[in-house]
Amino acid sequence: MNFSGKKKQATTPAVNMTPLVDVILQLVIFFMVTAQFAVLPGLRLELPALASRALVQTDERLEISLTARNDLFFEGRPTTVARLGDLLEQTGADGREVVVLISADREANYGLVFEVIEALRLKNFNRVVMAATLPNESPGKDKR
Repeated sequence: MNFSGKKKQATTPAVNMTPLVDVILQLVIFFMVTAQFAVLPGLRLELPALASRALVQTDERLEISLTARNDLFFEGRPTTVARLGDLLEQTGADGREVVVLISADREANYGLVFEVIEALRLKNFNRVVMAATLPNESPGKDKR
């Protein structure tokens, strides 16, 4: 009730958009920065081609990669053949249950591939699979 006799002016509610825009921009920046960490540089390997499509599917798998320059990587981290046995022990994996995938570039030194397989055998990792390019796929893609 208005006892003063003056007509009250209707005010429209105002929403301050500045804090909302600030929060949205902060979220956009956060997701842009964290998305950069999700895309890690991968190894460029040219895998040999296969004639068949036999695949090994397993949940428990360790990966060893060899580049054309004979650089050795265990689970994406650089290593040497001498340290490979220690790294296998540190994983705590059972060699009878875990599949070890070796992705070696077609230009990698065969002797180094053999040394890796020997290091695996000495640590009782018997389930070793070599990665290759599947039929009807372009070479240069890392397919398993």
